[in-house]
Amino acid sequence: MKQDDPNYGRIVKLMEEVRDGLCEMAPQSWRQEILDAVDLDILTQVLMSGTRDMDYLGKILEFALVTLQKLSAPATEDDMKETHKKLLKDLGVASQASESSSGSFIESMIKGLRFVLHEIQALRQEISKARIKIMEPIIKGPGGLEYLKNAFGGRYGSPLSDVSTSLPLTIQWLSSVRGSSEAEWEEHKDSLSASMASQSRSSQGLPPSTSLKTGGNVNVPMSSNQLQPAFYPRVSTPGGQPECKGEKINVLLRIGLLKLVSKIEGITDENLPETMKLNFGRLRSIQSRLQKIIVICTSMLVLRQSLLSKSSNVNPSSSMEYIVTNSVQAVTELLDSAEDVGIIEIVDKCYEFVEGCEEDAESLQASKEVMANMLLKSLRAGDPVFERVSRAVYVAARSAVLGGTMAAQGRNLAETVLRRVGAAVLVDRVIGIAEVLIIVAKVSGDVHREWYLQVLNNV
Repeated sequence: MKQDDPNYGRIVKLMEEVRDGLCEMAPQSWRQEILDAVDLDILTQVLMSGTRDMDYLGKILEFALVTLQKLSAPATEDDMKETHKKLLKDLGVASQASESSSGSFIESMIKGLRFVLHEIQALRQEISKARIKIMEPIIKGPGGLEYLKNAFGGRYGSPLSDVSTSLPLTIQWLSSVRGSSEAEWEEHKDSLSASMASQSRSSQGLPPSTSLKTGGNVNVPMSSNQLQPAFYPRVSTPGGQPECKGEKINVLLRIGLLKLVSKIEGITDENLPETMKLNFGRLRSIQSRLQKIIVICTSMLVLRQSLLSKSSNVNPSSSMEYIVTNSVQAVTELLDSAEDVGIIEIVDKCYEFVEGCEEDAESLQASKEVMANMLLKSLRAGDPVFERVSRAVYVAARSAVLGGTMAAQGRNLAETVLRRVGAAVLVDRVIGIAEVLIIVAKVSGDVHREWYLQVLNNV
C-alpha cells in the first residue's frame, strides 16, 4: 500500500467487514461466490495501482447490495432497491469529482461501505429476532428448561467437569455472597416476625423519619392514598412471585442477584457470572432502575430538608406532602425519559411545585442553588445521606426479593423500610425490581442447579 495513501487501508478493512458479514448470514452455497466477488487481494492491487477504478469498486458495492436484497424479507425489497439505487447514483456523482482528488475518492468509498455495513447490521438484528421468535415456543414450552440446560452445557461443559476452570466468574460471585446470605436470610426472618407481631400498628402507617445529618424531622400522617397516589403506575405482575422458603441455592441466588444490581459500578458482560450471561440486558436495566430509585429518594430527602428551613413561608395550599408527592412523579418521569440528567434539572423539577415559598425570584434561585449543592453532596458514595438511602433501598428490595410479591408480607416490609427515608411512594418500583430478580433466580436455579451444586463444593 502506498505510504502517501494510508486511508486505502481503511477501505480494505471495511470491505473485509462487508465480505465477512455477508458470508456470516448467507447460505453455505453462496459463500464461494461472495469470496470471489469481494476479492481483497485484487482490491488491494487496484488501490495500490493508484488508478482509483470506481467502476470496479462500484461493482463490488452493487454485488453486496444485491446480496443483501436477496437475504432480506420480500416486504422490504422494494424500499431497499430504491435506497440502494440512490446510493449508487450518489456515489457515481462523487466518483466524477474524485477523478482529480484521492481524498474525494476515499471519502466516497468509505461512505458507501459504511452504508452497506449499516444495512448488514440491521439485517443481523432482523435475523436474530426471527430466530428468537422461532425458538420462543421451545424455550417457553415444557422442554424449555432442558433446552437451556443443554445449551449451557454445550458451551461450558457438563456439571461434572472442572467448574473452577469453566465457571470462574460464577465461583467468584457465589463465594462473595455465601457467607453474608445466611446472615441476611436470618435478618429477613427476624424482620418478618417483628412485622407480623406488630401488624395492627404498622398497618396504620408510621410517620416518615426524614432527618438529614443537619437535623430536622417531618412528622406527617399519611393515608393509604398518599402512600400510593393515583398517578403512580403499578409495575408488579398480576399474581406476583412466591416468597423464599430458605432453600440454600434459592437464597444464594436471590441475595446474589440483588447484590449484583446494587453495585455502583455498571454491570458488564465481562464481569457477569457465566450462568447469568443471557440476562445481561435484563440485569443492567434493573440496576439502572434501582439507581434511579436512590436518586429519587435522595432528592426527596434533600427537598424536604430545604422546605423545612423555610416552613414558615410555605403556602397552605402548597403543603409539603403535595410538593414532595408531585416532585416524585416529575423527577421519575424526567429520569425515565432521558439517560443523562443533571442535578440542576432535578432541582428545577422539584421547585416547579414550590409555590409561595419564596418572596422573589432571587430568593427562589438562591434556594435552588442550596438544594443543588446539598443534592450533589448527598449523591456521592461515602456521604452519610447516600449510604443511608442506599442501605434503605437495598433492604427494601431484599424484603421484597425474599418475602415475595405474591402475598402482602414482602410489600409491607419493603414499604416500612422505605417509609423511614420518606420514600414509601416508591414501593411499587421496588416490587417491580424484586419480581424480575425472583424470576431470574428461579429460572437459573432450575437450569443451572447441577452446576451450582458443584460450584458450592469449590467455594
